[in-house]
Amino acid sequence: MQTQEKISALRTAMQQTGLDAYIVFGTDPHQSEYLAAHWQHRAWISGFKGSAGTVVVTSHEAGLWTDSRYYLEAEQVLADSPITLHRQDEPGVLSYPEYLCAKLKPGAAVGCDAACLSLSQRRSLTGRLNEVGIRLRPGDDLLGPLWEARPPLPKAPAYAMQAEFVGATRKEKLNRLRAASPVAPDMEYFVTALDEIAWLLNVRGQDIPYNPLIVSYLVVHPTGATWFVNEEKLNEQLKKELELDSITIAPYGEAREFIAERPESGIVVADPSSFSCMMADALPHGARLVEHLNGVAGMKAIKTEHEIELLRNCMARDGVALLRFLRAAEEAAPREELTELSAATLLRELRATDPRFVEESFATISGYLEHGAVVHYSVTAESALTLKAEGLYLIDSGGHYLDGTTDITRTISLGPPTEEARRDFTLVLKGHIALARLSFPAGVTGTHIDAVARLSLWKEGRNYGHGTGHGIGFFLNVHEGPHRISPTLNSVPLEPGMLVSNEPGLYRAGHYGIRTENIVAVQKDRRTEFGEFLSFETLSLCPLDQQLIDTSLLDEAEITWIDEYHQRVRERLAPHLENSELEYLYAKTKALRTTPRSTA
Repeated sequence: MQTQEKISALRTAMQQTGLDAYIVFGTDPHQSEYLAAHWQHRAWISGFKGSAGTVVVTSHEAGLWTDSRYYLEAEQVLADSPITLHRQDEPGVLSYPEYLCAKLKPGAAVGCDAACLSLSQRRSLTGRLNEVGIRLRPGDDLLGPLWEARPPLPKAPAYAMQAEFVGATRKEKLNRLRAASPVAPDMEYFVTALDEIAWLLNVRGQDIPYNPLIVSYLVVHPTGATWFVNEEKLNEQLKKELELDSITIAPYGEAREFIAERPESGIVVADPSSFSCMMADALPHGARLVEHLNGVAGMKAIKTEHEIELLRNCMARDGVALLRFLRAAEEAAPREELTELSAATLLRELRATDPRFVEESFATISGYLEHGAVVHYSVTAESALTLKAEGLYLIDSGGHYLDGTTDITRTISLGPPTEEARRDFTLVLKGHIALARLSFPAGVTGTHIDAVARLSLWKEGRNYGHGTGHGIGFFLNVHEGPHRISPTLNSVPLEPGMLVSNEPGLYRAGHYGIRTENIVAVQKDRRTEFGEFLSFETLSLCPLDQQLIDTSLLDEAEITWIDEYHQRVRERLAPHLENSELEYLYAKTKALRTTPRSTA
């Protein structure tokens, strides 16, 4: 079926069920960002595969809403499509709830798959639609019956984390959750988010590309727990370990039935941001649902010192792989031996030589020249440019290792850079350094400090359209909440042990993109008469391209930061290198203070 045929079939199903509009969310029953093929409804109907986006279909129109990271990708996908692109957050562009309010008449009904709508989303969307007399009617998945050859539920095996790579045992984590429950001890805590389940149980899997997760639900009882997971995923050793920890196994498909069978006096605790209204509506009358926002997510976000020490070592090995890659790219460019696609493959191969490497943590963003300006550019064999001895190349990549998850971006010049490119790069770097050096009061959120990374750009009339930082899991999702550094309001304070990316950027459409990204750990800094202050420890280890740095734009403190960072990179990576690789490392991490200041 072509896109128009799919939309026509959906409209027929809408008419049969009395719906005036239907929303297709880009998620699954666990509110995941990255999806197993079985739940890629939005990609099926629209062709758009970005990690953020919503499709709305009415009787006469169809639209896709996505953010600035995906504008260019969405434009290309929807070029010959009946689906209109709505550039979310741009001035004058209605959000999809506002669009529905504007397009539909009072009394209209809007449907969606109840399994893919969280309680928080339903509350927000219902409130907005009710203002103009429109009803939200979550119900069955209307796309499922239309989807020919729909991929089945994933069946990849699950496995237990080795003890040396975990911050706490599963018993310890489950007991912490019970103690943190707002209605302990007579509760049943229903965990929906897949990364939270993997973290609690110290298990990993392969059900979702780039995410070591297992499709499942978990219910934590006052004593013991029930894991709703298809049993064929589990080996005998893992079953025995779970049994010793009083964890029983039940089929994945029986989770909703479990909810429906709760006693009338029962209490279920759940996170409204991931608990679906399909599950909530299955609760019998009289049973009580207690919402606990970020209950597991908040605990998972704070890494132990053991995990951070593991990650420090992981970052050094990851940095070696990236250093070798950057050298290979620079050497191959004059001979035009690498494309954006083969370069991404080479980087994966270099990471895979590490015995602790498991898989990439996301699809590598390998953007040369104008492709670097596409924030989440997805290279294909058809689109891949050949790297040449000119222009800027942006490589945003990461890996899942048994001892941590990495995410790092470097921008390099494959030939003599222009003065504009050097200025842009240095302004981005100034923002990166400002955030890396920041000391801030405890209780501050990422929203409070996002502007710190933008000030140097703002002074020159420049900006970037994405957030400055996202949380990172420990051998888990590369995008992790509940904290972030972004202009978008976030009420979660940064706390010691949290990991977050530091990634300001600048993008000149049709020319190049620049982004400098390291992972940092929140740490205690000092206590003064005004209270406790926190700061960041930069964990990622890879040289910055010094030919792109205009030292005339830097102050002494910024130069000192770069030199000290490069000294640390040199000290941590050198033990893994020898001969010409070691010489390359030294050349790339030489002190700026020995380099004459630019007069440009």
